[in-house]
Amino acid sequence: MKLGICHWSMPIEGPAALEVAQKVGLKGMQLDLGSFERRFSLTWPSVREIYREYSQRYKVTLTSLAVRHLDIHGMTRPDGTEEKKIVIDAIMKAIETAIEMNIPMIMLPSFLDGEIKDKEDFMRVVECLKLACDNSSDENIIIATENLLSIEENEQLFEEVNCSNLKLYFDTQNYYLNKGYNTAEMLNALSPYICEIHVKDGKNNDLSGALLGEGDSGFFETMGILKKREYKGWIHLENYYDQRPLSLLGEDPINLIKKDIKTLEKAIY
Repeated sequence: MKLGICHWSMPIEGPAALEVAQKVGLKGMQLDLGSFERRFSLTWPSVREIYREYSQRYKVTLTSLAVRHLDIHGMTRPDGTEEKKIVIDAIMKAIETAIEMNIPMIMLPSFLDGEIKDKEDFMRVVECLKLACDNSSDENIIIATENLLSIEENEQLFEEVNCSNLKLYFDTQNYYLNKGYNTAEMLNALSPYICEIHVKDGKNNDLSGALLGEGDSGFFETMGILKKREYKGWIHLENYYDQRPLSLLGEDPINLIKKDIKTLEKAIY
């Protein structure tokens, strides 16, 4: 298992976050494509180049690319609408960017505006995932769905999409926080589909409101299943260290990151 961090969990923006990650001992980072309003900033050649440069200089692997704007304009939007055109544009730009930056995985989330709430939503997401998989399979790029579906619904999703390069991006708090599901049971059942993992924790219905193992999401039980299943991929810290309420636990979010690294290392090694 290899440890990294999400770019949006860092208290510093831009490529300098890679230098900070290296200094605290992390080996990987998941980037974000950017927002529609800023024309998906990672698509700019000059921006891509500086991230590649910093990645090589500090030996921090760019493991995956998230399209987090899908939380604002979701894959559940009706076909033919302006919002759906933004969704498709974002997906295609993510594929282009991943190819140019040699990033092997693209994460397409289904939260907030894109949460799958009914059969119609489900089938719209299926079509988007098929589109993404079909346009990236020749480049050996994995398309990762991150969602709030149950075990059975996730199994159905993979059956409907039916593409070998579709995988599951697993999160250690989202299922419990939003649906009350047992995270360890989810991980155990869905482990054959999982390609990469976010770790965060929280309590009292707070998203990322606690350091790892100090919340109510069953973090240590989940890590036990991870070891039992002999998971070998990347694990990315996704606590929001510079945001309330977590930021109130210390004077410097970097120190909070270091604490979570120690907890995670003890839990998985």
